[in-house]
Amino acid sequence: MTGRHLTVLPACLVALTLLTGCRAATASGGTVPRQPSPSATGSPVSAPAHTPKGVPLPTPTTASGDPAVMVRSVVTAGDPRLLPRYVPAGMSATVSATPIGYEVSYTDDLHTRDLLLAVNQGMNPPPLTGAVGSQSYRQFRGARALYTVYDATAPMSQRYLLWQEPGTWAQPLVGLPGIEYFLGASGLTESEFFRVAASLQPVA
Repeated sequence: MTGRHLTVLPACLVALTLLTGCRAATASGGTVPRQPSPSATGSPVSAPAHTPKGVPLPTPTTASGDPAVMVRSVVTAGDPRLLPRYVPAGMSATVSATPIGYEVSYTDDLHTRDLLLAVNQGMNPPPLTGAVGSQSYRQFRGARALYTVYDATAPMSQRYLLWQEPGTWAQPLVGLPGIEYFLGASGLTESEFFRVAASLQPVA
């Protein structure tokens, strides 16, 4: 994956230091070879100061509450602007948005369960280390998505999906067709994670 990449994976996404993207070429459903990442594992996600074309990025507006309200009013770059219809009970949302992208962090009061949805943010997740992680490609929403689990032996390990959503987007941070979408989680089972992923719908 190109562009800015996440190094998130703590237990509080974005602040939520979660995970975020990377790309490797492998047949659909196959294992992805591990690759080094330029970012340091455990460091929080931060947007690049400029786009690849040198255009300054706008300062994000951050607020808690209904993510749909902020995404609908602030994010004007294009479509689709997706948000999950399902989030596990007890999690509240914080949104950071600009006209060209957004991040929505969901967490519970104890920060034991975290979700991060990042759109057009150039995410760069930390690389896998050790022998317990897994990466594979799978079909998701009509695209080839990279699915990463940092500890396949732990049911609620940090994990993420990274894919290029079909659509149009002005001023993309990643030089690939479509729109970069990243969904990461910590403290959720695989079943819960994919229930959230399956609930993604465009903001009306």
